[in-house]
Amino acid sequence: MQKLKSDIQKTILDAAEYLFTRKGYKNTSMREIATKADVGLSNIYNYFSNKDEIFRHILQPVVDELYHMIYNHDAEKVDLSMFTDSGYQKKEIEQYMDLAGRYRKQLKLLLFHAQGSSLGNFREDFTNEMTRVIDLFFKELKVKYPYLNIRISDFFVHLNTAWLFTMLEELVMHHIKKDDMKIFISEYIAFETAGWKELMHA
Repeated sequence: MQKLKSDIQKTILDAAEYLFTRKGYKNTSMREIATKADVGLSNIYNYFSNKDEIFRHILQPVVDELYHMIYNHDAEKVDLSMFTDSGYQKKEIEQYMDLAGRYRKQLKLLLFHAQGSSLGNFREDFTNEMTRVIDLFFKELKVKYPYLNIRISDFFVHLNTAWLFTMLEELVMHHIKKDDMKIFISEYIAFETAGWKELMHA
């Protein structure tokens, strides 16, 4: 029975993910992917133009999710009660748990095995973009709440994003039970929320 085009594409992606996870992007060749997928090397190019396209295709869902977390910061929708609202914190906890649980393998690839790919500088690129967006967010918040004494440096926002990646790295590298993960993320969110509240003198 002839395989459907979508089935062959999935086979290629599964084979590539397996190899990228074990050897890293840089040390995996298109020939190895083709062999693992049992697809002719020339045929693989009917589905993907190069190795980087395969890698980005595998990681696109988690990349999109991470950037969604950045662009979800909207000062117009912010109420200062969020810093003491248990419902807000619960939503943040669920978002991080979903990210770490649903995309564990992809996060591991992105954070530890992307060297040599177009996503090799993702952490730095993401951190710079988040610093820009959060800086704009606080400026808009200052307009909305003029009495707030907001003095937060770009470097601190940059550092805070680095902490986020450290947390994600720890979550994907260690097999943490779901209940323990929830406790850890809850502690992180509570600490971060209280910290921002203090820095804004809200």
